[in-house]
Amino acid sequence: MLIEQLDTAPMKHTEEVLKDLKKIYEEMLDAELKHRDTIQGVKVCYRNSAINLIDYLSLRSKNVETLQVKLHESGLSSLASSESHIKSQLMQVMERLGDKPSCGCEVDVESGIRHLQHNITGLLGGAPTDQTIPVMVTFDTNFENDFDLICSLLENGMRVARINCAHDNPETWTRMILNLEQAKKQTAQPCKLYMDLAGPKIRTHIVGRKHQRGKLKVAEGDEVILTDQENHFKKSEKVIHCTLPGIVEYLQPGHRVFFDDGLFEAVVQNAENKSAVLMITHIATKKPVIKSDKGINFPDTGFSVTPVTKYDLECLPFIVQHADMLGFSFVNSAADMKALQRELSRLNKSAFPVIAKIETKQAVDHLPEIILQGMKQGPTGVMVARGDMAIEIGFERMSEIQDEILWICEAAHTPVVWATQVLENMQKQGIATRGEITDAAHAAQADCVMINKGDYTLQVLHTLKDILKRGRKNNFKNRRLFRSLSIASHFIGDK
Repeated sequence: MLIEQLDTAPMKHTEEVLKDLKKIYEEMLDAELKHRDTIQGVKVCYRNSAINLIDYLSLRSKNVETLQVKLHESGLSSLASSESHIKSQLMQVMERLGDKPSCGCEVDVESGIRHLQHNITGLLGGAPTDQTIPVMVTFDTNFENDFDLICSLLENGMRVARINCAHDNPETWTRMILNLEQAKKQTAQPCKLYMDLAGPKIRTHIVGRKHQRGKLKVAEGDEVILTDQENHFKKSEKVIHCTLPGIVEYLQPGHRVFFDDGLFEAVVQNAENKSAVLMITHIATKKPVIKSDKGINFPDTGFSVTPVTKYDLECLPFIVQHADMLGFSFVNSAADMKALQRELSRLNKSAFPVIAKIETKQAVDHLPEIILQGMKQGPTGVMVARGDMAIEIGFERMSEIQDEILWICEAAHTPVVWATQVLENMQKQGIATRGEITDAAHAAQADCVMINKGDYTLQVLHTLKDILKRGRKNNFKNRRLFRSLSIASHFIGDK
C-alpha cells in the first residue's frame, strides 16, 4: 500500500501542476482576445511584441509563487527570466509534462531576444566594440566650446549624447550639435543624439521683496498656503505659489505634498478657492528654507495637465530636424503619448522615435498603455527617471519598481534607459560612494545608462564602463549567466 502511494504521489503532483499551467495558458489566450483591438492597432512590426506583453501581464496579474516552487522541485523551468518569450516558455513546460498545446506561439526564445536586440540597436545604436551597454552623456553648456572633451567622450564609449531642452537655447544647442558631428567624423565613432522636451514645470514661486524671487523659512508643524492664484494674503501668512495653474484645485485633505526633491513633506489640511492649507510634517535638511523654482510633487493626487507645453511645441521642429530621438517628460498616460504623436504627425514625423520618461506614479501605473500607444506609430523606449519617481512612489519602493519596469519593458521588447543620479557623487566630487557602485552594477540590466552633467564626466564614463562590462558578464537583463568564478576556481584548484 505504501509503495502504491509513493508511485501515485509524483503523478498527482504532475497533474496539479499541469492543471495550473493550462489555466494560465487559457487566461493568456483570453487576455489576447480581450485586447485584440489594441494588438491590431499597433504597427505590424510590433504586433508580436504586443501579444507577448499582454501574455506576460496576464501571468503577472496573479501570484504564481507556489507553482514556481513545484516546477523548480520537478527540475523544470519556473517561468522566471522568460519575459521576452513568456507563452513559449509556458508551452514548453506543458509539453515536457505531456500536454502540448494545439495553438502555435508568436514569440519563442530566439525571436524574443532578436526582437529586443533589433529594437535596442535601432533606437540607441550599437554597443561599443567591447560589448558593454551604451552610455548616454548629458551635455553641459560648456560643451559648445569644448570640442576636445566631446572627442574624448566618444573615444571612451559615449554612444548617445543628451541635450536637455529645459536648459540653454537653440543657438547653444546648435553649437553643441556641430561640435558633436565634427567629433564623430574626427574619431570615427558613432553617436546618437537624444533631446528632452522640457515638459510642464511644477515649481515653487515665493514672492520676496519688490516681487523678486524669495524664500520661505519653515518648521515642522507650520501651516503654509499653497496657491496658484495672485490673491493678496496677510503678511503673517506663509504662502507658496505653484507655477502650474489648475493643480491646487485637485488637492484633498490628507494628500501629501513634497517640495525640493522631497526635502520638505507636507499634508493638506483643507482646500478651497484654489488654495490649500498644508501642514509641514517633515524636514530633511539642516537649512529649513523653501526657495523659489524648486520642484513640487503630489504623489496622492490625480490630476491632468497639458502634456506638451507651448514651449515644447516651439522646440519640436528643432528636435525632429537634428535629433535621433526625443525624451517625453512627465508622460502620465496613453492619452499623453497620443497627444505628442499628433504633434509629430503635424510635422510629418509620425514615426519619430520617442523615449517615454517614467517619473510619476501615474506613469508607473499606466506603463503598459504608454508602451502600447507608442507601438502604434514608431520606435519607443522607456527611461526610468528615478528623481521624481522616488518621491512619488516612496524611496522604499524604488528598487521594486525599477525591476518591475525592466521586466515589463523586456516583455514588450522595449529598450530601457537607466537614469538619474548614476555615480552622482563621483560626478560632483570625483569619488563614488559604495552604494553608487552597487546601483551602477544594477543598471547593467538596462539597455543604456544615462549620466548627468558634472565636473568629472570623463572619469565617471571610465568607471561606469568598467562596472557595466563586469555586470554584463554576470547578467543578461535579469538572467544570471554562469561564467567561471575565480573564488570557485581557486577552491576547486586547491583540491
